[in-house]
Amino acid sequence: MMEFTLFLARHGETGHNKGSVIQGQLDIPLSHNGIAQAKALAKLLHHREWNEVWSSDLKRSWQTANFLVNKDLTNDKCEDDDTLLMNTCLPLIQADVRIRERNYGICQGQSTAVLKEMAREAGVKVSNFVPPEAESPADVRGRAISFFKDLCNRQKARVDEKESKVLLVGHGGWLSEFMTYLASHVDSTPFSFRAETASRITPNTAVSSFKIRLEDDGSVSNVKCLTLHDTSHLTNHVCTDQLAV
Repeated sequence: MMEFTLFLARHGETGHNKGSVIQGQLDIPLSHNGIAQAKALAKLLHHREWNEVWSSDLKRSWQTANFLVNKDLTNDKCEDDDTLLMNTCLPLIQADVRIRERNYGICQGQSTAVLKEMAREAGVKVSNFVPPEAESPADVRGRAISFFKDLCNRQKARVDEKESKVLLVGHGGWLSEFMTYLASHVDSTPFSFRAETASRITPNTAVSSFKIRLEDDGSVSNVKCLTLHDTSHLTNHVCTDQLAV
């Protein structure tokens, strides 16, 4: 039996987030506000040492991760450093396509109002609606579970006894599906962590953390939620449209 700690953060804000436009797997970079959010989260997490850092291969995810792992490059006035972190995914960060946001098919690049209207016309709740050419929520959850199983196997194979700390920077819809899956393994937690709270779209750069316990065969025996949707690092937090993922 062994344990590791998993930190989950959503990427910083983009122009599409602010404009209530569905990004899906469009490769949209962080906005100026998203950079500021990433720097604020970096200051909150600066004392952490990571055994693994993961992101999707989409810009807004690895750009955020860049700021989080570069403790010396979070100066609010250093534009040259910002340019570096926005243009190149750093070697410490491992990108995996399984962490990508849900593909929203023909709705990508469209206003969230378009998605809501299509769902209404189909007589389906917007959270369950699958646009043409899009992935279903179950597809996204399957990708997340596949990634998580590989992650757990690596932690189990670690030869040292020091507890591993893993940082993952992902996307709102992906994190919703993954955290819903984690909620099914929860045994004890200091506050309410159920599927309905896990499944909400976490705000930009909000961070959640979990203690994961593995059995000898690598299976998950317990998940303890330590923090959930923490935005304490944001001084001017504004909730954007939850569908603008």
